[in-house]
Amino acid sequence: MTSPRYRKLISADSHVMEPPDLWWNALGSKFGDRTPRLLDEYKGEKGSFFYSGYLGSPVQRVRIPLSNETEAAAFEAEERGLGAVGYDPEVRVKWQAEADIDAEVMNPTTMLGVMRNPDVPVLQACSEVFNDWMAEFASYDPQRLVGVSVIPMHEVDWAVGELERTLNRGLKGPMINCQAPEGCPPYRDPVYDKFWAAAEEAGVPITLHILTGRVVDALFLARIGQTPEETSANPGLWIDLFIEAQTVLANDFIYGGILDRFPRLKVLCSEFEVSWIPGFMARLDQIEDVAPRLNLPRLEMKASEYMKTRVFHGFIDDTAAEFAIPHVGADRVLWGSDFPHIRSIGLDAQSTLVQQLQTFSAEDQARLVGGNAVEVFGLQ
Repeated sequence: MTSPRYRKLISADSHVMEPPDLWWNALGSKFGDRTPRLLDEYKGEKGSFFYSGYLGSPVQRVRIPLSNETEAAAFEAEERGLGAVGYDPEVRVKWQAEADIDAEVMNPTTMLGVMRNPDVPVLQACSEVFNDWMAEFASYDPQRLVGVSVIPMHEVDWAVGELERTLNRGLKGPMINCQAPEGCPPYRDPVYDKFWAAAEEAGVPITLHILTGRVVDALFLARIGQTPEETSANPGLWIDLFIEAQTVLANDFIYGGILDRFPRLKVLCSEFEVSWIPGFMARLDQIEDVAPRLNLPRLEMKASEYMKTRVFHGFIDDTAAEFAIPHVGADRVLWGSDFPHIRSIGLDAQSTLVQQLQTFSAEDQARLVGGNAVEVFGLQ
């Protein structure tokens, strides 16, 4: 008996693993030690480290080899001779065929940390290098490898130009800082409107991805060693990381008026899962009830309706997905494997999703596992 399978399975949140010397080779002669690069010593300790400039944790230990306990999917790929799956597009396509996945939206890995680098000229140059590398990676098979650009938002004119440049190179939309960078106006400020207008006109989604905002990643901190007191704060940091999108959605995109000013703009919250959504929607409507007392303007629709009609949501393996998804509708949610990261789903994606989504109608399952990704990213 043939196992059930999805006809079109697309991961809307997968990752490349950039070569660690990518930025040094391109920019080292220009920026010197300001350039993200590999280090063989840090604070007197020999080893393999990476300097990203990440605010709060500028140097992280490079974790090698892979662990079958914490990185099972990537470990399995390596065991099958597909260890280059993160940076070699030919190998990635082979892995997709073996996993019975039709396409993946490719987000960065190391560049996520570089996004928190406060050295703006270096950050912008690193973003251009990454975007060119990603465009080349995706060009190997554009039907299967869907490239996403990285566009930090410190300077809006530069961001608009880089959006146009990367769209012309075939990338399918920008990942921006989850919150406006420190020292910059919040996203609700009209200074960013030309960027939202450009994305709206192009019909591409704005991706808000975990790790690109202001909350420091506990995994980054743990890699360089922590005191017992610092370690005891990691659970709270982990929780803060997964709720960061709520702040920017409420303050900027919804009550800040961005989604009213740009009614065709698409926003995708990626890797924040979906279990938080029902409570957040209730809180949005509660804010609306007291809006005059908070000196807030009235919105063009009920606050929670923006989550149902204007914002898209990514999930990987959320155990509350069955409960949460109906609150926004199956047409708002996109599955992603997160491959090859720690929490990723690997070669068993088909069987895992069939089991996870069995209570949904066949039509809704088709949307969740691929149909919505086609719509959001404009795929064929």
